[in-house]
Amino acid sequence: MKGPVANVVQAIGELVGRFTLPAREKRELEAELEKLMLTLEDRFVEEQAAVLREETRGNWLQRSWRPVLMLAFAAIILVGAFVELPILADSSRFWDLLEIGIGGYIIGKFRSY
Repeated sequence: MKGPVANVVQAIGELVGRFTLPAREKRELEAELEKLMLTLEDRFVEEQAAVLREETRGNWLQRSWRPVLMLAFAAIILVGAFVELPILADSSRFWDLLEIGIGGYIIGKFRSY
């Protein structure tokens, strides 16, 4: 065992050691608790793997629509630097949409770390 599960099992073992039980019953209780912790750790690993499988499932467009949308916004701004586009006017809601998109994209990136 390693990591947090080993720490929990050790703490439980110390707690069981304080009980006023015969040594054989203490060992049995520690073994049962260790088996339970290992089962829970295995279940946790399985659920984590299921989440990762779910995130990687889907086609390219499903996984990449946010970056593609932000590239489209960048293209609109680039074209607007050379051509007068009404969508880029100061009163346009385009800038609000761009601000929300950039905020969501950056927050989404930080949450994945």
